[in-house]
Amino acid sequence: MLLQLTMLSNMMYRGYYFLDNFRYRIVRPHAQDELGDRSLGMSPFSPFKRLCFSTRTRKIVSEVLERKELQKMLGHLETIISDMQEFVVFLSSYPRMGRQPYCSYLLLENCMFGRQAEQERVINFLLKPCRPGAEGCDVLPIIGPGRVGKSTLVEHVCRDERVRKYFSTIVFYSPDGIGGEYHALLTDTVVIKHQNPSSTEQSLLVIELSNDMDDETWRRILHRLRNHITPVSKIIITSRSKNIATFGTTEALQLDFLPKEAFWYFFKTIAFGSSNPEEEPKLAAVCMEIAVLMNGSFIGAHVIGGILRSNLSAQFWYTFLEYYRYFTGWYIHLQGEHQSDMFKKRSGLTYIWSYKNWSAVTATFHLYQISSANLNDLPVIRTSELLTRDIKLEGKFDALEWRSSVPPYYSYMAHHEVLARPPIIFPKRKRSRPI
Repeated sequence: MLLQLTMLSNMMYRGYYFLDNFRYRIVRPHAQDELGDRSLGMSPFSPFKRLCFSTRTRKIVSEVLERKELQKMLGHLETIISDMQEFVVFLSSYPRMGRQPYCSYLLLENCMFGRQAEQERVINFLLKPCRPGAEGCDVLPIIGPGRVGKSTLVEHVCRDERVRKYFSTIVFYSPDGIGGEYHALLTDTVVIKHQNPSSTEQSLLVIELSNDMDDETWRRILHRLRNHITPVSKIIITSRSKNIATFGTTEALQLDFLPKEAFWYFFKTIAFGSSNPEEEPKLAAVCMEIAVLMNGSFIGAHVIGGILRSNLSAQFWYTFLEYYRYFTGWYIHLQGEHQSDMFKKRSGLTYIWSYKNWSAVTATFHLYQISSANLNDLPVIRTSELLTRDIKLEGKFDALEWRSSVPPYYSYMAHHEVLARPPIIFPKRKRSRPI
């Protein structure tokens, strides 16, 4: 059922993407003419240049290929819909889930997006009785790159009413809770997420690893667990390393970034907010091009989506697209990778760009996350302000990239140190006529 539900949702996103791409591709040439054939043109450095939307040269997809893609998509939809009768029959016999308040879905920022099937798979693992005669505990590894949503998924699982009723204790160890030469678990860094004395004598342990771990270290941790906390029956261990899959007693859950179709659906909703994209086709066309340039960055969707939502002006969106495309192409040409790929490394050298004055400064960065509760009283500059305001950057400073409104309510921060190098000034291209 979960597999079928995932297929259905993926086809929904593909359908929206196909229709929006077709609808807004018609709008792009007219918007391009309004801007003097500049803003919607490609950066001279852009690796996307061969995909230029131009009615005078070539289209992204020929009419023949487009028709084939449409027929293929309709075939998939017909197959899925034909199986829905059996799906509904199975669904009617499935236990009802605890429902969240309707208001939590009014804003997409207030709910976890695109992980419902994964959440149910983890919950099914937790509620499944332990194997008869099995020694130790059942272990589920969850693997994925940084900032893909591992912590968010686990937090939502631990807050599920079914899980809280089943386990008497839910214990959490953060990456800082694993230290020493052998990564021994430190008892003073444990966080008890939930206690329910009236439930079964079952305990759940969640371990977040920031680095890799060898077999000997894992055996030592399991030994320490038997001595320091109530014996656990289930363990969830998260990491970026695929090597932890060997620690699992079941198949590891692999989390990946959203496919482009689902990312477009998500980003469009964030950027337009309560406005209807169909009523602003020119803005939607710009938004779709920005989404392509973002390379699937989830936090970037919130940062840039928030910037666009704050100013629904065609002039602003077109100009932002022009600069963002130029900077992205320039960055890939210089570094050989997208800026979002650089940020996956959590630290290194980058360029902080400013849409306001068409410039960038060279700086080192280190990404980290803290509880939003610890940030409430601290003055902090936002990354969105760095992009849209004329702020003189020098020395060391911390910037708030995004404050999540869903559990575990992290604030994602970046520590920067500006290097003593002259700022990089990008050329401004003059439009032939105003909008």
